[in-house]
Amino acid sequence: MRWRDLPSLSALRAFDATARSGSFAEAGRLLNVTHAAVTQAVRGLEADLGVALVRRAGRTVALTAAGEQLARALDDGFGTVAAGIASLREAEARRVVRITTTTFIAETHVMPRLPEFWARHPGVEVALSPSPAKLDLAREGFDMAIRALPEGWVEAPEEEIRPLCRSQVIAVCAPALAASGLHPQDMPWVIGADKHWELAEVAGTGLDVSRLKRVEVGSPHLEMSACRQGLGAGTATEIICRADLEAGRLVRLPLGGLPVVTYAVVLPRGRRRPAVEAFAGWLATIF
Repeated sequence: MRWRDLPSLSALRAFDATARSGSFAEAGRLLNVTHAAVTQAVRGLEADLGVALVRRAGRTVALTAAGEQLARALDDGFGTVAAGIASLREAEARRVVRITTTTFIAETHVMPRLPEFWARHPGVEVALSPSPAKLDLAREGFDMAIRALPEGWVEAPEEEIRPLCRSQVIAVCAPALAASGLHPQDMPWVIGADKHWELAEVAGTGLDVSRLKRVEVGSPHLEMSACRQGLGAGTATEIICRADLEAGRLVRLPLGGLPVVTYAVVLPRGRRRPAVEAFAGWLATIF
């Protein structure tokens, strides 16, 4: 496409509107400009092409043979452009909302409530990708993240952070393990090999982490299940453990010194689809 060989888009739009409406004045109303501006644009287009496109007929204008030929071409061209844009917008509106979050917050807090979101926003597809890793949202193609942020968190320039709630980190274990009479120092602890932050949390309670008997289950997805089964104690936020505590599957260990975290929606800066804003707004109602 040799764009420099084509007339200006504004001139073509002015002629197209004139051809459709049959009037410079009506074309001006359609384009939200004066009829004089439309007249000037059409006359400029005629001069550029070297051919008459319209002729006045009282207060209206009629197309010449050349004008009718150009009008048909623009109708096809602008129609194709309009259809392509509409298709693109529809596809973008229907694109799945991709969210990265931790396994536990997805399993315990978001997934059980998704039917409520879909009842309010039918047709919006949502895909949760549980991962303990902090991902680059824009680079990885995610629309948002639900993250647990430590005290003193700072918003990065490329992200917008919307806090949802604050939740206390607590130590928990199965009732049978709590009833065993073991001191927390002597209990097994479900902590993965690379969970430096969990070790730091436990160390904050005053326990000697170097003396702990650690149980590794191979996947962070299985750690809460291991705690429920009595394989060891563990740490998690109260919001994650709430249902298990209420159901008696877990009990809270009397350990202090554990931190408070802020759960937040993290969004890449820039324009967002309505579906993304809808899901982010809904999250604020369930925490």
